[in-house]
Amino acid sequence: MVGDIGRRGFLAITGGSAAAASGFVPTSGAAQTAKKYDVIIVGGGNAGLPAAIFAAQRGASVLVIEASGGLGGTLIMSSGQMSAAGTKLQKSKGIEDNPDIFYDDVMRISHNTADPVITRLAVDNSADTFDWLTDLGLDVWPDHPVTGTTHEPYSRRRYAWGLEGGISILNILMQQIEPLIESGKIEVLYGRKARELIQNGAGRVTGVASVGEDGTILHHWASNVVLTSGGCASNTELYEKLEDISNYNDDSFPYSQGDGILLGLSAGGHIWGKNTHIPLFGGILAEAEYPSPLLQIFRPWPPERPPFEIFVNVEGKRFVREDVPSHDLIEQSLLKQTDTVCWIVFDEAMFETAKPVMNPDIWSRGEYRSMFNNRPFFHMADTLPELARLAGFDEQAFAGTVASFNAGQASGKDAFERQHMPLPFAKAPYFAIKLHSWKYTSYSGLAVDGQLRVTTEEGQPVPGLYAAGEIIGNGSTMGRSVCGGMSVTPALTFGRLLGQTILDFPA
Repeated sequence: MVGDIGRRGFLAITGGSAAAASGFVPTSGAAQTAKKYDVIIVGGGNAGLPAAIFAAQRGASVLVIEASGGLGGTLIMSSGQMSAAGTKLQKSKGIEDNPDIFYDDVMRISHNTADPVITRLAVDNSADTFDWLTDLGLDVWPDHPVTGTTHEPYSRRRYAWGLEGGISILNILMQQIEPLIESGKIEVLYGRKARELIQNGAGRVTGVASVGEDGTILHHWASNVVLTSGGCASNTELYEKLEDISNYNDDSFPYSQGDGILLGLSAGGHIWGKNTHIPLFGGILAEAEYPSPLLQIFRPWPPERPPFEIFVNVEGKRFVREDVPSHDLIEQSLLKQTDTVCWIVFDEAMFETAKPVMNPDIWSRGEYRSMFNNRPFFHMADTLPELARLAGFDEQAFAGTVASFNAGQASGKDAFERQHMPLPFAKAPYFAIKLHSWKYTSYSGLAVDGQLRVTTEEGQPVPGLYAAGEIIGNGSTMGRSVCGGMSVTPALTFGRLLGQTILDFPA
């Protein structure tokens, strides 16, 4: 993975000095000095909570600085997907698995774009993390673990979901952390933002300046500072600069603003993973202005819904076999298309025959039909040239696309080797729905080494500064792909490792 944005790039992104760019702007006199801790954790979510729990259990004094009004972070809205190799659950079901097989699977699925050091750290310690949760009472679906769902499957059954998604995991973490908070071993400051990392003359991070909603500034001191404040998916400007892709939807965790990323950059860190973002397929937007809420996600899965329609890019040309049973192949193909958007197009016969694109449990077929020419990105026309004009296709290219598809449908030999082609594209009216790429998380983030220390462009650790979770980028453990469970599980694992063994403080 390439470290492509360092301190100079950080200043270019933020347009000012490191302190000002990180949001640290004194508003009312001198800062107040708070006490010193063994560990300060910025962000109480997937990685921050286990880091705090295990550090406190080792005897550390811990401060958690949380911008929101509660703990949990993205676990509150996460599906809570986990993957681990060599777990007690697998052994109880006779599943043979180990970290080496897991590692090979991740590298295969990610097309060798996941970071090998960080991925190795994640898979080698995944079973301990999963077993810790299940020993504490985490329940997963009865038929789990499985090899996967609609992205590329694992070679072993190691993929498991909690019965209540991310809330299942959060409940376990809260059971562990609440007694530590009540006993005073962990202190939590809610509604305060970490706005500056304090460094001594040698460059070591020695503390954090936080700002409250009332503008008060506090200086907190620590031997170790851990950044676990999530990614930047809800900060459009930063997201588009770091991910190098358009931000079409705004459904991510609202506190994923990238504040921790900017803090790490201000202290000398750099960004990796910019080249690993994979655009998810099938976002149907509610509004014409970007970023928009998602109206629905259209995730076609041929084994359950064989396609009748065709997918075309903004040039009006097909770009992928519509009935390929692999979301990864579709997403890799979408990545190469202009603006990472496409259109699903179909005729009246397809409209009446296929399972509706819009969820029939929410919208009736009549309500679905009424969306065309009445909602953004829904078009209907009596002729192909008119549909092309409404959607912005090249008319001749689109006409050629339809003619080629119809010829393949008639002969049974499609240019993209599609197998399911029950109907030609022939009966007016004709329909088009624009599908945008979408996201919940970010793939780039702060570069770290095998000890989860934030590193400079030269690969040197920033003394006293660590990072874990989405802040280091999901690309570090998934590369340019979606590997089931390789976002939540590594975050939990890295937080546990930091608290349990990595962080250094007096016993």
